[in-house]
Amino acid sequence: MPTPGCIAAEALHKSIVKPLISPHCDHYRATRVLHQTLLKAVREVTGKEVEFIQ
Repeated sequence: MPTPGCIAAEALHKSIVKPLISPHCDHYRATRVLHQTLLKAVREVTGKEVEFIQ
């Protein structure tokens, strides 16, 4: 069962990737850094890999 933190992280992830953006634009590259930070934070808090991205 996902924790409330993982549920919130998944919602944040979906809000970031939902818009259709070109993988070649600067905005897309900037979101990659944001995703890495989000995944690291979830790993540190839960001690687990993020299931919704695997």
